[in-house]
Amino acid sequence: MGAHPQAENKKQFLRNDSLLVCSMLAIYGVCILGLIGAALWGLDRRNRRVSADATSTAFALATQQVYASATAVARSTEQAQYEFIDRFETSSAVQWSAGVQDSEYWSGYRYIRNGVYDWGVEEVKKNFISWADFDQIHISSPDFDMYVDTKVEEGGIGEVCSGLMFRMSPQGWNGWGYLFKVCNDGFFAVNFDDQKEGWQAVSGRRYSPFIYPSDWNRLQISTRGTHSVFLINGQTVFETDDEWQRSGGVALVFSADKAPARVLFDNFGFQSR
Repeated sequence: MGAHPQAENKKQFLRNDSLLVCSMLAIYGVCILGLIGAALWGLDRRNRRVSADATSTAFALATQQVYASATAVARSTEQAQYEFIDRFETSSAVQWSAGVQDSEYWSGYRYIRNGVYDWGVEEVKKNFISWADFDQIHISSPDFDMYVDTKVEEGGIGEVCSGLMFRMSPQGWNGWGYLFKVCNDGFFAVNFDDQKEGWQAVSGRRYSPFIYPSDWNRLQISTRGTHSVFLINGQTVFETDDEWQRSGGVALVFSADKAPARVLFDNFGFQSR
């Protein structure tokens, strides 16, 4: 008789214990499901973010490609509208000076090869400016547009410059002429020389963020009467009005303070207006 209440208490205890275990298992199950759900949600969010980043990157690349293609088309269209164009191919219609160079100022070479006009200096004897005339036509009009692409391939920083001469005397620097040059230290200059008063600094030496010192730069000159506009890579960097010289020839120009030095030219265009 005395054992019966203890059995009932034992059963009650076991029943309570089972409920506790079941409750704990249920809580654990909910927690595990929550963790799995959170992990899946985070993974999905990460995948969405990666997908969105990939899509944005692809869109940016596609936009760059479209812009590059549009720029190339615009440049081709621009070139097609010029009177004289020279891409420095083997079938070049313009007769530029080419061959081994050896003067009192410098020795080296000038060749049209691999689709560019390649100038190299192997020895500098004196400070010099060397040029190659554009002699396809006699330029008498004061109004014209002209451009060329140029790149310093080799040379110490600030020691190599290249560019364009215009309104140049038939005697070259023995007469008169304007010079528009960019150098491989990010500076450009517009000068005039009349062989009487010497060099006249039209612009002075100026820095431009539009110059790529170790890459291709497009130089453009647009003249209308006494007004001249100078552009580098499509950006206007200088404008001037003067009456020193109203007409004359044009040429490509190059200077180097030390050897070795090397400059490339490509895509020359000229249009009288």
